[in-house]
Amino acid sequence: MRESKKSAILDAAVEVIETDGVTAITFDSIAAATGITRGGILYHFQSRDELIASIHHHLARRWERQLEAACDKPVDQTTATERLVAYIRTAAVSATRSELQMILDSQHTEHQRTWDDVMERWTGRRQPGAMAAGRTATIALLAADGLWVNEVLGTQSLSRDERLRTAEDIITLVQGDSLGTEVSTKGEGHPG
Repeated sequence: MRESKKSAILDAAVEVIETDGVTAITFDSIAAATGITRGGILYHFQSRDELIASIHHHLARRWERQLEAACDKPVDQTTATERLVAYIRTAAVSATRSELQMILDSQHTEHQRTWDDVMERWTGRRQPGAMAAGRTATIALLAADGLWVNEVLGTQSLSRDERLRTAEDIITLVQGDSLGTEVSTKGEGHPG
């Protein structure tokens, strides 16, 4: 029962971020959103910092589950090309305000590692020299990232079907370049 309350608190915190931003995360705002008392929230999270760290982990885990679902298997059972294709397909789903704000909030903090770990497992792009190798994979990753944040930036409005078709076009580029050669996202030759 406790884990479900903890998940409910984290889900409510994500909704508060969606509506009012990261700065609106307080024990009172979460209590109002969940109907759980402030004391009940404090039982699970002794400080706002602990709550924020848990939100980062919660969203990063959700993102990794989406990537695994796109592959239909865990990351350790995938090829580099399968990971890249899963990343591109997952990017076809628009970013949410909470995801973007938490990723931006994590930069240059102890929370960045949470997001970097997922990124490293699926793209290898955090490794030194990543941008120098695997140009097609690098371009595909940058295009996928642009597709993901497009809705939030308001650059060009795309329907769900247009986003999905664009993701498949990016995948076609990758697969056309990697025919007979595995796209590497680990070690030398991994994308950035």
